[in-house]
Amino acid sequence: MKKKKKVMIIAVVIIAILGISGVNIAIKNKKPNIMMVQTTSILKEDIESRIQSTGTIISMDKRDVISNVEEKIKEIYVEKGDKVEKDQVLIKLDETDILYRIKDSKLRRDIEIENLNQLNKEGSKEFEIQLSNAQIRYEDAKSTYDRNEKLYEEGIITLVEFEKSKDDMDQLYNDYLLAEDKLKNANNDKEITIQKQKIELARIEVEKLEKELQNYTIKSPITGTVVDTNISESGIVKSYESLISIQDLEHLEIVLNINEYDASKLEVGDLVVITGDSFEGKVYDGEIKYVGSIAKQLEQAQGKENVVEVKVDIKNSDEFLKPGFSAKVDILTDKKTDALAVPYEAIFNKKGGEKVIFTVDDDGIVREHTIKTGIGSDFSIEIIGDVEKGSSVILNPTEEIKDGDQVSVGKVM
Repeated sequence: MKKKKKVMIIAVVIIAILGISGVNIAIKNKKPNIMMVQTTSILKEDIESRIQSTGTIISMDKRDVISNVEEKIKEIYVEKGDKVEKDQVLIKLDETDILYRIKDSKLRRDIEIENLNQLNKEGSKEFEIQLSNAQIRYEDAKSTYDRNEKLYEEGIITLVEFEKSKDDMDQLYNDYLLAEDKLKNANNDKEITIQKQKIELARIEVEKLEKELQNYTIKSPITGTVVDTNISESGIVKSYESLISIQDLEHLEIVLNINEYDASKLEVGDLVVITGDSFEGKVYDGEIKYVGSIAKQLEQAQGKENVVEVKVDIKNSDEFLKPGFSAKVDILTDKKTDALAVPYEAIFNKKGGEKVIFTVDDDGIVREHTIKTGIGSDFSIEIIGDVEKGSSVILNPTEEIKDGDQVSVGKVM
């Protein structure tokens, strides 16, 4: 009985030992939890960096024709749709009034010239005659005043009549004193100088009116096409209101509002491909001719946005393009051949700003590479660093991935 009990104890011990050994072996043989990743290959490709936007086609030169004077229209020589040349006559205004004013100003000028000639002929004798005449007129006026004073006191004339006679006497007395002063000086140099100034003023008035006459013939400021007219039914032209709109339809450009981030990549001379719904099936070539030096804020559907005005010169414009059409532009900002490239989602940005990618070798071991990025296209971006074409790179890496980790590669993209 004791022997049998001893055998049972030994068997239990052996089983326990075997159980512990089995657990240790199982623990040693248990595989770690391996992360599953998706990868793609690093490729060598030609990369083009492009910016797409939409703008409006406008004429490079457009003018509103206005009149500097308000006058009745005599004749209109063009209508909407007509092509015109620079300085071509568009409208003729009625010149009756301005010609009369020119004639009147010339007569006044000639009178002043004649007065100067008379002054040059005059001497002290003329001043004596002027003084004598002034004295006679003054004395007559004084006699009238004295007589009216008595009549007013008797109530025969009104106060207005009496005061008028006094004003006339005072005025003629001043004329008398002036004539007396001229005789004392016996020198008309000052009068001649004043008269010459009068002639100069008259001459300036004639020149001003003759220059104004040019405004009565309204000409085209540019070569282009009449796109709109605004002539009043009354036939009266109002000054500084648009009468005719002219645009150069052969030289067109596109105006764009580019967000501040993309605008920093643009340069004058960048090539542009132009398409549009209004001219479907046609493609035009363009070139950036202007990038604004300041940004402006625009209200967009998603809120306010800072944009920069950009202008594109259309190189091969034709009759299918019209001002006011919208246009789609594809701007080539940079390009590079045989660049090592990966999808954007392969780039991991560390907290310090460092950019890295993670490659996976044939054994599933992760290697971390510090890289710099170059130009980017819509789907991929150039990488610069210690990497090779064909290497498998992890997509959408996370902070959990470390250099030296073993991973399981899922579907290769």
